[in-house]
Amino acid sequence: MRTLKKYLLAVLFTGTIVGVQAQTKSQLEQDMDNLRSWMRKKSVQADSVTRAEWPTIKQEFKSLTSSLDKNTQKLSDESKAEYSQYKSRYGEWEERNEIRKAVNLEGQELERWEKQMTGTTRIANIRPQDLREAYIRLTDYTRTYRRNWNLRDWDYAEFVFGELNTRKAEVLDKLNNGDKIKIAALQVEFATLKKSREAQELYQDMREKR
Repeated sequence: MRTLKKYLLAVLFTGTIVGVQAQTKSQLEQDMDNLRSWMRKKSVQADSVTRAEWPTIKQEFKSLTSSLDKNTQKLSDESKAEYSQYKSRYGEWEERNEIRKAVNLEGQELERWEKQMTGTTRIANIRPQDLREAYIRLTDYTRTYRRNWNLRDWDYAEFVFGELNTRKAEVLDKLNNGDKIKIAALQVEFATLKKSREAQELYQDMREKR
């Protein structure tokens, strides 16, 4: 009789654990669905979010990812990779908005820079097959005009570059290997041109202090 009771308790206990695990998994799947839907919606609005709206966006993301952060290890490998991609994309989006807030970029002027550097003011909608050309145009523009840029000009250029990088992250799985390699090389070149500008400023500053 005791053996039977122990067996029934063990079955009940095991069943409870399995039930809780299944419930947790189901809730995590629902959390992923909610985040997936939110990211899809916000990605379309990314470049039109105002400074006043940004605190709400940050709070929404924090709320949507709270449970997922605590239970990441319970996600499938596929969901882990997807979640990591969403967090990375949001991180870049948040960084761009913080930079824009910090340097107070003016809307019409930013659109002018976007148009000149990439050919469009709707960078978030650039098709995967057109992304390589957008990077080529941006790099060519930087090579041509960078020597005449002041710090404010670089603020705009770096912001547009960040927008393009965010779009790349969104469509990375749709790019062919040739485009990925070319774009990576252009990203390195832009970073090199930026460092060159910083080195020139440091040298000039040292000369002025002599």
